[in-house]
Amino acid sequence: AMMGGKGYYRGSSVLVSGTAGSGKTSLAAHFAHAATARGERCLWFAFEESSRQIIRNMRSIGIDLEPMVRRGALCIHAERPAICGLEMHLLTIHKLVNQFRPRVVVIDPVSNFAMLGNEAEVKAMMTRLIDFFKLQRITALITNLTGGGTVVEATEASVSSLMDAW
Repeated sequence: AMMGGKGYYRGSSVLVSGTAGSGKTSLAAHFAHAATARGERCLWFAFEESSRQIIRNMRSIGIDLEPMVRRGALCIHAERPAICGLEMHLLTIHKLVNQFRPRVVVIDPVSNFAMLGNEAEVKAMMTRLIDFFKLQRITALITNLTGGGTVVEATEASVSSLMDAW
């Protein structure tokens, strides 16, 4: 209702911040489900949970992502953030976007990048990533874990200024 039934503008970047359990991933699942229901492809980068966990957890709240995965409308790429550095994550995202050609992307959560570099490095990486999505006219929903005044808030402060909606 807030968006007149039309959702975000194509190519927008949206940041959803909250504490653990506040519904960030659930909102991302609704976003992915709506995109695939419109016939669009969604690429989900999971940096906290495996694809099986996401599918199981979202099924428990009434969102069945598995049929979308089976028909090729949703691809969940799950990878632990510490497996490589910021540049390799950026390269992987570029490669998978170019291969899968999604209209929407989910990054869940971006706050896990905080352990891979300082605030300036994370912001530089995210600036390049958001620019890439905008050039491709990809709408991105990016989640961010907050809580307790940690390095996570520093990531939120540096990333939030890049977003169209927060």
